[in-house]
Amino acid sequence: MWNRIRDSIRSIPAGVGLGIVAVVLLLQVLSLGEDSQLGRRVAKPFARLDTLIYDWRFQWLTPTRPEGQVPIVIVDIDEQSLKREGRWPWGRDKIATLVTALEQQGTALIAFDVVFSEPEKNPADALLGNAGLSASTRAELQAQRGLFDNDARLAEVVPAHTVLGYFLHGDGVRVGKLPQPFLNLGPDDARGWRVLTLPDYTGNLDSIMDHALSGGFVTALPDRDGVIRRSPLVLMHDNALYTSLSVELARLYLKAPFVQLKTATCRGTQTCVESIQIASHRIRTDEHGVALVPYKGRRESFTYVSATKVLRGEVPKGILGGAIVIVGTSALGLADLRTTPLETQYPGVEVHANLLDAILQGSPGHDYFYSRPDWEPGATFVLLLVSGLLLALTLPRLEPAYMLVVTGSWFVVLLLGNFALWKAARFDLPMAAILLMAFLISAFNIVFGFLKTNHQKREIKAMFGQYVPPAHVEHMLSHPEDVSLEGESREMTVLFSDIRSFTTLSEGLSAQELKQLLNRFFTPITQIIFDNNGTIDKYVGDMVMAFWNAPLSDPQHPHNAILAALAMQKKVDDLKAEFAAAGLPEVNIGIGINTGFMNVGDMGSEFRRAYTVLGDSVNLGSRLESITKFYGAKILVGEATHAQAPEFLYRCVDRIIVKGKTEPITVYEPVCLLSDASASRRERVEKYNEAVGYYFARQWDAADAILRELAAHDPERQLYGIFIERINELRQHPEATVSWSGVYEHKSK
Repeated sequence: MWNRIRDSIRSIPAGVGLGIVAVVLLLQVLSLGEDSQLGRRVAKPFARLDTLIYDWRFQWLTPTRPEGQVPIVIVDIDEQSLKREGRWPWGRDKIATLVTALEQQGTALIAFDVVFSEPEKNPADALLGNAGLSASTRAELQAQRGLFDNDARLAEVVPAHTVLGYFLHGDGVRVGKLPQPFLNLGPDDARGWRVLTLPDYTGNLDSIMDHALSGGFVTALPDRDGVIRRSPLVLMHDNALYTSLSVELARLYLKAPFVQLKTATCRGTQTCVESIQIASHRIRTDEHGVALVPYKGRRESFTYVSATKVLRGEVPKGILGGAIVIVGTSALGLADLRTTPLETQYPGVEVHANLLDAILQGSPGHDYFYSRPDWEPGATFVLLLVSGLLLALTLPRLEPAYMLVVTGSWFVVLLLGNFALWKAARFDLPMAAILLMAFLISAFNIVFGFLKTNHQKREIKAMFGQYVPPAHVEHMLSHPEDVSLEGESREMTVLFSDIRSFTTLSEGLSAQELKQLLNRFFTPITQIIFDNNGTIDKYVGDMVMAFWNAPLSDPQHPHNAILAALAMQKKVDDLKAEFAAAGLPEVNIGIGINTGFMNVGDMGSEFRRAYTVLGDSVNLGSRLESITKFYGAKILVGEATHAQAPEFLYRCVDRIIVKGKTEPITVYEPVCLLSDASASRRERVEKYNEAVGYYFARQWDAADAILRELAAHDPERQLYGIFIERINELRQHPEATVSWSGVYEHKSK
């Protein structure tokens, strides 16, 4: 096991995979910084992908939240209101009428996502600027000026349960008046807080702010791509902390005397916000007091009432009674339409409604805010490390198709796990780093795997194209896993074929004639070997060496080798007439075949290599070919080949010891397939085998009689004469039979 792991680590894909893991982990640790706008901790290289995944979760897992017991109604200054009531901004007298109408409906709280920062021009001032007015008229108009002051009128009608919105920003302008902060800090203490600080503001007119119950900021800080995903619930200004409109509305509705911040020391000596507590309602935030907006759904998830209907008394009874009303705008030209994870053109006023609704519905065990837990950075690091190591060490051992399956499955597991925690626990866990890491590792391994496969195909084609049948090459290219170039030991069959008396034959030919002869001889011989699933090992002069059962498996390798040998002998007989017509000498060959365990593989030096076989079984095949001439046999096979190919008719040639060996073997001559043997041929071979049996049993007379009978009908059969001569010698020297074992030892190769 450890050896396999070590080999995986040493491979190129594993090394690159481990490098990718190291780089991603380094980026995750070193670039964990702050978003300059929102202060959200985010690994910047992965921020864009993480925000996309965040949006996908909202879109694919449609948020659900039950209707709250507290009705929240948005009074919308919409297109219809502008069409009926006139262009925006409306006069303060109309706003005063709207406030009065809302109060008469019995609303619980009235909030404005609209800021009244600039005084409205008094029409009396325009008249007073007329130099043609008489002194008495001017005095009378001056005395009645207050009747035309719409700002004062609005301030007078603002009920005690009104909450005004205002902006904190960094535009270098301070306008209007702010409400009282909920927490004042000294300069030294303020510097240690992680809460976002904004130096400037746009507040409401003093007169209007003084009459309102309270105020909350409506500052929106979108992400870099302009999408509202988070909203600050507390902000710092002039060493004081202020609450958002939604937090202030929740505090007032719950009749909580104050907002409580749960803080902790972080980043050395700094003060970080962990959560905000309003009565028994807890809001999870990041260290800057920023919360993820818990969208209830798409646009108009809350009750919308057109402002013009409120002004004209067209609102059905019961809709506004006891409700928290937020006055805002959705008209296209009023610049309060936002982009959210759910959709574009989302009214900014509804963002506040979502925050408020989630706060009011929250209770112990039912928190509707999304957040990143404190343990997220550590868990992400461990998941990156474990996933990276598993992928980097596992994928290189797989085929490209399996790489896709494993990587795809891992992606599915990660996505389902992340989305499940989002849905069940409302955890916003980042995925960009781990998905990117897994993609890079898998992509490299897949590409490398395909390149390796193509390289293997080219290597196989280059190495085996001239040595194995074309069908074998195609199979190896389609299934390279079936091919092993490494050295291995397996049972195989080897064939040696040699042209008899080649040296003498070649001396009578010119170089051109010799080349022509060999080319015309080797071409059909090679084709026969290919046709019978053999692999050409080499040509050495007039010798052909071939083997079976490598590089592809061939369960019938002894059978196929003998078929090839018989076909080769037949082809040589056919070539004799062709060679004679071309003025070339007659060619005869001897073939030796042996089956046994051999070492096969890509062998050689760094300068030249070859796919070949080695071993004692190979050497024996060569010895069998060399003694075919001695017996006058065209083909000789060893014991293992004979035993594994019973489909042929055999002559038992002899029991011998070849040069360089000490163990005797029985050799056979395959005559033909049993199915092709005629009755007379079978009879002759069986008689011969019977005679050889008598010979080994020392029944000389019986053996001699049969052999002489066979020789009379086939006097050219050299094998009969060999045994008749041996029997005569044994008869003449009976003392030699004492130690006789029937084994003939060949002294030459």
